[in-house]
Amino acid sequence: MAEKIDVNELGRSVDLKKLSSEDLVATLRDALAEPEGAKTVDASIFARLVKGASKAQLEAIMASDARRPVIDAIFGRMSEFYSSKGASSKRQVVHWHVTGAPGGGSDDYQTAMQHGTCTVSTSLDEEPRTELFMNGTEFLKVVTNNANPITLFMTRKLKVSGDVGFATALQKMFTIPSA
Repeated sequence: MAEKIDVNELGRSVDLKKLSSEDLVATLRDALAEPEGAKTVDASIFARLVKGASKAQLEAIMASDARRPVIDAIFGRMSEFYSSKGASSKRQVVHWHVTGAPGGGSDDYQTAMQHGTCTVSTSLDEEPRTELFMNGTEFLKVVTNNANPITLFMTRKLKVSGDVGFATALQKMFTIPSA
């Protein structure tokens, strides 16, 4: 890629089939290098980017040094997309485990929802109602509404520990941008 291009422009006008995985990773890394970078990315354009990317491109992102900034950006904005419709007064905690991190292991986050608010932490310090385990590629697809979590669960690409019924309701608790 000859010149720097922002993620929004990439999602709007670049044919991802003509873009190398390295260029895609570099674009995401550059966009998220600044602390405010994630807030400038249009969530529906990011969803379109994930939808248009090949499996190899998504795997390259999740195997690169851009993985953590991408995941941090998603969780950093998760509270924006939380819908307080039907919010419970009881604290609902979810542990997210995005598996397949370079070097092994997972990137782990905790979301806690109560009284119409959602807080996110990297500390898994509360007992979860449910825990979700999925690889990075499937995670990108789920959080951008490009994969059905129930289908992923049925095909064992998404594993759930704890309250499975609550896990199936999670998707309705967030207004997920679509491509």
